[in-house]
Amino acid sequence: MSFPFPHAKPRKLGYAPAEVDAFIAEARTAFNNNEDGVRLQIREREFALVKGGYSVTAVDVAMDRLEDSFSARALAKLVSERGQETLSERANELRVLLVGRLERPRSKRFKSTGPILRGYSRKEVDTFLARVSSHIDTRTALSLDDVRKVIFTPKRGGYAENQVDAFIDRVIELLQVEKVS
Repeated sequence: MSFPFPHAKPRKLGYAPAEVDAFIAEARTAFNNNEDGVRLQIREREFALVKGGYSVTAVDVAMDRLEDSFSARALAKLVSERGQETLSERANELRVLLVGRLERPRSKRFKSTGPILRGYSRKEVDTFLARVSSHIDTRTALSLDDVRKVIFTPKRGGYAENQVDAFIDRVIELLQVEKVS
């Protein structure tokens, strides 16, 4: 089964169509069967790159929408089972978790990769964290797309990527909860 994603130019890299089609079909089945989508690991999903494959941008946008659909349904189910206050409680839990990291001193908010290995630029991550902090403190606008698309330059002695990525996952979850509540 094929899906209507545009292809990259013949000599440009794009996602392997067979892999994307198989994943989208699996996700569609899971959604139609009211499964929660957790096992799909949408955000962590990677596809091989091939010349003339599906447009990376188009597939990434579809993956974001897919994640949002599963998230919205899971949150709606949570509200129907436990009530609206459950979302407020979860949002507060996430804020406390995030603020704990944000209150650490600049350049020391995540584990360092050391002088040999590369990690995310501390300066760029700290600048991004200032935006997250502003959102939490004053409800300054912060969009899901801005968080999902943030890119940090690799630097020796930078922040450990896995810790920063986990933090970003929690920010995305907070924004999804806030969107529904």
